[in-house]
Amino acid sequence: MSNFAFLQPEWTEVHESALRAEGLVNGDPRASCFYARRTLELAVDWLYQHDATLEMPYDPSLSPMIHAPAFRILVGEMLFGKARVIKDLGNTAVHRKQPVERELALAAAKELFHFCYWLARTYTSGEQPPAGVGFDVRKL
Repeated sequence: MSNFAFLQPEWTEVHESALRAEGLVNGDPRASCFYARRTLELAVDWLYQHDATLEMPYDPSLSPMIHAPAFRILVGEMLFGKARVIKDLGNTAVHRKQPVERELALAAAKELFHFCYWLARTYTSGEQPPAGVGFDVRKL
């Protein structure tokens, strides 16, 4: 069972990408970081399409979207920090010549879990994921 199973009912594309990020932590950390960033992009795009408090910035790429003041207010500083970490680790994975360590991929997956958990707890139209659930490394 995946840490991201709670996404499947409503966020199929986000769920599929999160599964790849999670599933590659041990075998291909570089790809895992890439998929964590992609998953974040999908989730942030969803937010901009479905939350009326967000207005798409002039540049609809990930960095301007997460740095927009309305986004930062919506998610709060803690989740904004997590989004920045995921974005930066994804960028590092793509541009770094040296191998990407498992610990970086694990960090990206954990931060992604927290962001996606917030998304599901805040926006689900169905059953919310249970309160107090955390990222379980044993599910990797």
